[in-house]
Amino acid sequence: MSRQQNQPKPPPIAGSSAVLIEENVRERHFPVDSNFSGWRLDRFLSARLARLSRDKANEIAKHGDVTILSGGQNRKPKPSMKLQVGEVVVLREHLEPEWIQDAQVELLYEDEDLVILNKPAGMLVHESASVRLNTIQGYLERHGYEEAEAVHRLDRETSGVLICARTSARVPELRQLFASDHPDKVYRALALDQDRVWEPGKKETITVPLGTSVGEELDLRMRRGELSATTHVVALGELEHSEFGRLSDLQVTIETGRQHQIRVHLEMAGTPIAGDKLYGQTDAFFMATCDRPDDPALLLQLPFPRHALHAWRLTMPHPRTRKPVTFTAPLPQELWGS
Repeated sequence: MSRQQNQPKPPPIAGSSAVLIEENVRERHFPVDSNFSGWRLDRFLSARLARLSRDKANEIAKHGDVTILSGGQNRKPKPSMKLQVGEVVVLREHLEPEWIQDAQVELLYEDEDLVILNKPAGMLVHESASVRLNTIQGYLERHGYEEAEAVHRLDRETSGVLICARTSARVPELRQLFASDHPDKVYRALALDQDRVWEPGKKETITVPLGTSVGEELDLRMRRGELSATTHVVALGELEHSEFGRLSDLQVTIETGRQHQIRVHLEMAGTPIAGDKLYGQTDAFFMATCDRPDDPALLLQLPFPRHALHAWRLTMPHPRTRKPVTFTAPLPQELWGS
């Protein structure tokens, strides 16, 4: 077998242009201040790392990649060692190799205040417990935008317009802008629609209030609740999927920004977004995709390896001129075609 055949392949959602980074170490520095003077190392780690038990912290102190910086010297770590003010505990976490999608990120616009990107599906905005490199924040740092920072979020599988502040000084006001729901956000979605709920030209506003799931095994899902949520839907047309039949091409505008708002409102209408693993699927299926996200047998049960939701257009006041500016991200060809 050739060396090329032995090369690992990127997951379907990442695309063929993704690059594998094998050296992946997250390094964190925890200064010891007066609040932790005299604490055992294992107790300190348990306090500084979220959801880490004392037993696990003890194991990390014994066998993990931990260094204690003390006055220019390195102290050999032991779970029972007492920490001193001014020392720094350095923890290096060796993560799995990651596929990064920098080649798929599209720069839509930039000036002295803004960096506007077209985020690809599969890329996180910020780091998570298991993802360090394949993030928009990582992309910005790798491409010389040292102060730039995303000021809102898109779900991992959602592509499209993402607004980043070019400088740290612009971050608070832009985040406040999004928190107050002022930007005009327009999405495109492909929804499963065998019953022709969305005839081309149909317009409808969905106002079902939303809230988190209570008493369900999967508490990730949003359901009917007490938080107001308004979603405007316009049916633009339809596409025919070779195996899953009719897909409705929808333009969706939201007045509120509830978690998963578009996805849950369309599921409530009986037309879940094509490829959505959480809404319109069983709990068992969703849990299986969490454990085995690239399992071909699971992906064959979906029209696409990602949910077909795209942040298409966003209009907002420019932070410097206060005049409205509009940014548009081209529709993904793997969903809508050329």
